[in-house]
Amino acid sequence: MGRLWDAQKETCFCVLAARGFSPEEAARRADLADMENLLLGSVRVRRRIARLRAQLDEMFPPQALARAGLARIALGDASGALDGQQTGGDLFHAAEVKLAKAGGVEIKFFDRLRALSMLAEMGGASGGDALLEALSLSARTLGTDEEATGSG
Repeated sequence: MGRLWDAQKETCFCVLAARGFSPEEAARRADLADMENLLLGSVRVRRRIARLRAQLDEMFPPQALARAGLARIALGDASGALDGQQTGGDLFHAAEVKLAKAGGVEIKFFDRLRALSMLAEMGGASGGDALLEALSLSARTLGTDEEATGSG
């Protein structure tokens, strides 16, 4: 049973390393802290990481990942970074996190409009189209409400 668990941890380490985590971080997340050098010393493990990296690049091309990340920044919910009670909050939208001199925390978010612009440059205007469609629908709905009440 212990050997199977070790194999699962090793698999987790290999996947994390293939996804671009540092060896130290991959080992820590796989519950194999301080074993990264031993793991990377194995030719079998290095080959497995290389094979997984190639498979991940094929399944999730870097440009598609970049487009998905930009869409998430442009259209996603950034409130996870603001929930102080939640440990491990989602800081994906945070460009910078600093401890303020007054004792608080300062969070700077990525620019949503810049992300939309970059999506359009990549040919991924679908995210921008979705936002424009939502704004249009909102404006039409607002216009209909104003006409119905006689104001406007």
